[in-house]
Amino acid sequence: MIVNDNIRPRALTAQELEDRKRGVFDSYANYLVFCGKCGRMRKTNMYVMRAEAYIDELKEKGKACPGCGAMDWTLGYPENSASGFVYYK
Repeated sequence: MIVNDNIRPRALTAQELEDRKRGVFDSYANYLVFCGKCGRMRKTNMYVMRAEAYIDELKEKGKACPGCGAMDWTLGYPENSASGFVYYK
């Protein structure tokens, strides 16, 4: 799977997760799925509903992180972004 090694993931903040539970989210944002234990990305550039479904699929299939073996798939953004978009210099 192709992922950008220049992107460092971060989990959604407590406020972002609470907003998501209330149905508030950026419909144009690019979310990513990564291992919450070691930070290895699994997939990038996904809409929130697809990213959440992808996490469910990984868990249902018992897919562990190839980096550390954890089953801690997490929804997030790049660490320097509030919308999933990263600006390149």
